[in-house]
Amino acid sequence: IMMKTYRKLSQEEIEILETNGCTAENWQLIKVAPGFDAGRVRFARFSGEIVIGDNSGYVNIGGFQRPCGIYHAVIADCRVGNKVFISNIGSYIRNYIIEDNVIIEDVSILMSEKDAQFGNRVKVNVLNESGGRDVTLFKDLNAQIAYLQAMYRHDDNFQEKLERIILASVNHEISEKGKIARGAFVRCCGTIKNVNIGPYAAIQGALELKNGTILSCSEHPTVIGSGAIINDFIISEGAEVEGGALLKKVLVGQGVLVGKGLSAEKSLFFANSEAFHSEICSVFAGPYTVTHHKSTLLIASLWSFLNAGSGTNQSNHMYKLGPVHQGIFERGCKTGSFSYIMLESHIPAFSVIIGKHEANINIPYFPFSYLREVQGRSNLLPGLNLFSIDIVRDRAKWLARDRRKSPVIRDLIIFDVFSPYIVEKMRIGRKVLQKLSENIRHGEDTVYHGGVQIKRLLLKNGARYYSMAIDRYLIGNVMTKIEQIANTATSWSDITQGFRSNIQRYHPDRWIDLGGLLAISEKIDKIVLDVIEERIVTVDDLLIHLKEVYDTYHDDELAYVWFAFEQEYGFSPCQMSLENAEQLLEKWESVSCTLHSLLLENTKSEFSQLSRISYGLDQDDEIKLKDFTAVRGTFETEPIIKNLMQGKDRIKARVDDFKKLLKQFF
Repeated sequence: IMMKTYRKLSQEEIEILETNGCTAENWQLIKVAPGFDAGRVRFARFSGEIVIGDNSGYVNIGGFQRPCGIYHAVIADCRVGNKVFISNIGSYIRNYIIEDNVIIEDVSILMSEKDAQFGNRVKVNVLNESGGRDVTLFKDLNAQIAYLQAMYRHDDNFQEKLERIILASVNHEISEKGKIARGAFVRCCGTIKNVNIGPYAAIQGALELKNGTILSCSEHPTVIGSGAIINDFIISEGAEVEGGALLKKVLVGQGVLVGKGLSAEKSLFFANSEAFHSEICSVFAGPYTVTHHKSTLLIASLWSFLNAGSGTNQSNHMYKLGPVHQGIFERGCKTGSFSYIMLESHIPAFSVIIGKHEANINIPYFPFSYLREVQGRSNLLPGLNLFSIDIVRDRAKWLARDRRKSPVIRDLIIFDVFSPYIVEKMRIGRKVLQKLSENIRHGEDTVYHGGVQIKRLLLKNGARYYSMAIDRYLIGNVMTKIEQIANTATSWSDITQGFRSNIQRYHPDRWIDLGGLLAISEKIDKIVLDVIEERIVTVDDLLIHLKEVYDTYHDDELAYVWFAFEQEYGFSPCQMSLENAEQLLEKWESVSCTLHSLLLENTKSEFSQLSRISYGLDQDDEIKLKDFTAVRGTFETEPIIKNLMQGKDRIKARVDDFKKLLKQFF
């Protein structure tokens, strides 16, 4: 309803309101819309300028139906839209714009101050509790911009320009009144102060919400539930905060689930993360960071795609200058029960951490490893996690559990397990392992590197595992490209010519994981330069440039494949002969089958005699087996394993098809 359609109350309406127990400091400051029914306002007190919309009929939200109107409430300096139900307000609703189709009932205080920031400009000290990696909260913050704020601190000029861009965006969000957007409902809550509530948000049972923004949408409403106490925050679309969560200075990203007594401060939770029971402080929780246990403490670290075991812990205050140390845990790490890492430490991607580690560990180039404590020492088993069923399950699980339904997807996520970022680390790690193996002294069984010890045999095995994974990745990607080009090729030269189009001017071997976005580092450096030189001057500009990096990931991946392929095999794909292709096909088949066999063999332990210890209680072995089979199934019937067992057939089928493809060019 446009402002010009509002009118002042008639004398008859004022009399009805007064008969219904209503009072006002000045009835002349109240304006109403066509459809206003004075009989639907009872025991209300008004102060300041008030606007009330059409209050006829009923409002239905989230399974609640209420008669529109205002009942038992104090309303001060507010605009109330059409089809709104307000009832049982303990103190008052002050300085809010309440849009259409909203329910507000049984709320103690709902107020907004004229200088409110609504969670914008809050500084969050991630990684370093003492500061130095501050991230500024604002409505459109995503994992990538947060990463640039936190991790690019070496460039003061960039940080100054980036902060200027962010604050310019924040200034557009500041208003003299708070807002409760269309379709929201707020029920059974305590104090809500300086909080903007987005469309269709469901706020029920929250004890305290102060200085924040709750983004929401009809496609994916945000839920704030029972017992939540949240201060200085941004909560994104589709997030759910329930079960007595205690949060301060946080961002809760899209599709994030937190609650069940979680205590978190100075932390960022990005897309699809889950945090229950745990204690979290100064954490950059990238996409799919998951912690579910009461005894777990995550502190002063960067994580993503994490699965934290019970009792996971880190220490960031072992020295005299206070809690200034940080931990980098690259994507896909898992921690065993009561694992402990002393910070500073840098743990490689897709690694499993078991036991207590009191040395400063720095092993970023050994992804897919096991880090185990043996007799008080940190032992590394490099590459052993390459053939774990966990890796197969995890990628499928991540894709299936992407809860984001909002039309605006904020965090840019590359889900690939094997990527240029990971494969290049394996190539470097292989060189390190080979050099360590060459230099180990005669008669010594163990080498020390990066705060861990590695057995002599594992040096060679780890390098071999990495080589197989590198071959499978590089040759497999080249095979895929050949299969694509072959659809329109008439000769082998058409194939090799198709490879040339993938040459780029960037150094494709230099990659970073930018809060879930895998990117050539030079592309991000270019964005940084564009910010410094003011070619990027708004948050929207910055988001567009980051989205371009995301959209061109697969092109950049191919550029990396061509680069690494030539280094690995001595010739580039565009120089490859048919004979080379046949030889590489044999290598790909060999390493793929070997890795697949190792994976299957590793998985068999899940169905071994040891796995059946607790089955068939007080029964003989035959009954134990029957009980185990009834509950767990068999190796052959387990769905994931059934799919794996068909893997060799798929490898053979692809090899046969590729041989037929090559034949047409001889």
